[in-house]
Amino acid sequence: MILSNEEIHANLEDSEGWEQVNDSWIKKEFILPTFPKAIQFVNNMADLAEARQHHPNITIDHKKVTVQLSTLDEGGLTQKDFESAHAYDRTFQKY
Repeated sequence: MILSNEEIHANLEDSEGWEQVNDSWIKKEFILPTFPKAIQFVNNMADLAEARQHHPNITIDHKKVTVQLSTLDEGGLTQKDFESAHAYDRTFQKY
């Protein structure tokens, strides 16, 4: 179910640095210490995404990993996006 603007803002307040890009996406940039660590982080996110069947858009620029989330099959932001965001934040803490 698509979240209302109020629900999106409440979820963003509970998130660690995620921002709304437009009505349909949230985004965060993660900076890793090295390129190999960035790739390890992306591989860990890929495992989480596959297990959840909810896949992010990921851009890797050396040590910077940009992640964007949206539930495309529902046409916008859902709770799945914020649950994935929290899972990626927890994964990032290991680096």
